[in-house]
Amino acid sequence: MKKILIIIVLFLNQLSFGQYFSLTQNGFISKENKDYVVIDFPGEKQIDIYKKVLNAVNTIYTDPKEVLSVVDGQSITIKGYEEKKLDVKEKLNYLQIGKSTIKYDISYSLSILFKDDKIRINSPSFECRKWYDNVGWIYLRLMKDNDTKRGIYNKSGKLVAEGADKGLNDYFNSLINQIVDKSKNINEW
Repeated sequence: MKKILIIIVLFLNQLSFGQYFSLTQNGFISKENKDYVVIDFPGEKQIDIYKKVLNAVNTIYTDPKEVLSVVDGQSITIKGYEEKKLDVKEKLNYLQIGKSTIKYDISYSLSILFKDDKIRINSPSFECRKWYDNVGWIYLRLMKDNDTKRGIYNKSGKLVAEGADKGLNDYFNSLINQIVDKSKNINEW
């Protein structure tokens, strides 16, 4: 009985988690195949929504001044960085049997625009990289081509970096979900 209850709770948590964007070979897109999502804040003025979102974002980051760029009342841009946040399974060389898990750092930009009754969140832009002492920065590009060793997708659009799409989807959708939830509940204390 206890196991069934745990499974039901986990299932309900998944249903309540907003899936705003999905990673494709062309970057993040919404369910409507756009490079942004619109989230409703019914009956609220632009400046009030802006203040709520700004307060919410300030609670998420340790030093908000370092990651935020704002146009007062109109837009908020977050330029964040997370070390070793993305786990990707890769073969490190042709002789390797199986795959190793590589932890990439993620740097990103997320822009939020405001109007009465709604916000617009533009699809995140991101860069994944890992530091190697003997080589320097190694980048995991969105698309693998002749000039890059590593990519999330190959030239034909096939996923080749196992776990990268799920990791990036989970990271950014969770971040957006956190911002939206905190914004809608910021005054409930």
